[in-house]
Amino acid sequence: MRLRTQEEILYLNVRKQIIDEIKNGENQERKREAYKRYLCYKDQTKKFVVEQLQKQFDSSTVEEMAYCISNISIARKIIDKLARVYNYGVEREVEGSDADAANILKLEKELNFNTSIRAANKFLKLQKNLAFYIKPCPVIQNDGSEKYTIKLEPMNPYLYDVVEDYYDRTKPLCYILSDFDYCPSYYAVGDAANAGRTATFGFPVTQTNSNKEDEKIADDPADAKLLKFIWWTDKYHFTTDGTGEITSDYIDNPIEEMPFENFAIEQDGQFWAIGGDDLIDGSILLNSVMTNNQHVATTQGFGQFWMSGKNLPTGVKIGPTKMIRMEYQQDEPVPAIGFESANPQIAEMRDLVETYVALLLTTNNLSTSAVSSSLNGSTATPSGIAMVIDKAESMEDVNDQRQIFIDKEPCIWRKINKWLKVYGDELIDSLKGLELSDDFWKKFSLDFTDAPVISSEKEKLENLKLRKDLGIDSMIDLIKMDNPQLDDGQAEKKLADVLEEKMKHQMDAQKVMADNSAASEGVPPNENNQDGSNGQQDSVVN
Repeated sequence: MRLRTQEEILYLNVRKQIIDEIKNGENQERKREAYKRYLCYKDQTKKFVVEQLQKQFDSSTVEEMAYCISNISIARKIIDKLARVYNYGVEREVEGSDADAANILKLEKELNFNTSIRAANKFLKLQKNLAFYIKPCPVIQNDGSEKYTIKLEPMNPYLYDVVEDYYDRTKPLCYILSDFDYCPSYYAVGDAANAGRTATFGFPVTQTNSNKEDEKIADDPADAKLLKFIWWTDKYHFTTDGTGEITSDYIDNPIEEMPFENFAIEQDGQFWAIGGDDLIDGSILLNSVMTNNQHVATTQGFGQFWMSGKNLPTGVKIGPTKMIRMEYQQDEPVPAIGFESANPQIAEMRDLVETYVALLLTTNNLSTSAVSSSLNGSTATPSGIAMVIDKAESMEDVNDQRQIFIDKEPCIWRKINKWLKVYGDELIDSLKGLELSDDFWKKFSLDFTDAPVISSEKEKLENLKLRKDLGIDSMIDLIKMDNPQLDDGQAEKKLADVLEEKMKHQMDAQKVMADNSAASEGVPPNENNQDGSNGQQDSVVN
């Protein structure tokens, strides 16, 4: 549903229509798909592998395969490789204001900002849509009083719904938070704003966890009142039940903008981005193939015992300590026993997995050089230059992601600062006094640290020597390149220690050479001389 103005959500009939659309099948399918992606990222691919196998085999066969269901976290590995915007650190600066920069540094630690924003990077790459929620949360103090802190929560798309802006469908006009249950016809009960949101896999719903709501047939109107929907616009904030009736205090939004920052990749003129299915579908398919491969290897990896003849014994047990006795009469066929071995194409099936993984990686801008299901250690160690070239293809995607966060982070910090000013003295002690200037975000900048160049020790030393020979770096510069953790003072001390040690070795070498020269001339060295001169010269001096 699209609205022209925020004020329209103040009408009960409009809220009812929005809630009906939230609960309809198309929107629930969107949420189920988003939750499926989340589960696969959280190492719970196994559920969907079983569903995939049931499409190919009958239920009894799938039950037999239960012992070897594969659950390799392919989606997590690829997403973590792609979402590397903040992996190597970032410096945040506010031009012309050291005080604001210092407060931002403190807020980073107090709010665990870097942890939250890195999670946002991963979920954005996984889902293509993300709402970064900046919300105040009450904290009960030791004396029983209530203070407030700020919680940062990157929210997956199954946790919220959006009313699009009428004039720009890529922008939200209103956010609605509600609990989501993976079961197609059920919602979980709970306050999405304060108690958190839960989503459960589609197992049979019992009376204890059902909200008693019927969505397919006529329902008791009282049941809808168990649901909760949290509404946010730039101007308004309130909570309603499933009928659209407001159940909380109606308030104006104190920060005068939604406490969400919308992240999206490839919206293509609409709010919900389309795409990214290849990674999840591929993860499920690969685990299905590996499950089938393991089952075939187990069931066909041993010989099948057989017997032929007449009046054969039953309940036969085989083994190195077992005997099978078979009797036959004249003119009856001679009994025989044996083993038949299958010839499963295990190697070919493994190669199929490797090929699919390679295609999945290369279409997601990742290297395929390390794709191998064999751990024989035969692969030669690549040089540092080769590794740089091999990994260079993924940096273009990372740089595109960086621009998104460069655009969005100032808005997040602006909303944090607004909440700090709204709550003021009601904040917990660690957040008091950390407010920023009103227009700081206009002068806010991010400086991302690039990934270090990977090189072998030999290549590293050759590079340092070349830079020294060319005269483009001082000894202090070279020491800091080799030891990035040292500051100028520490580098100077290290250089002094190195030069002192080098001088000592040179003096010791000169003394050894002088002693050897004196010994060859038949003159015993004067042990009292530290310069290595011979005794005849010393007597002249004396």
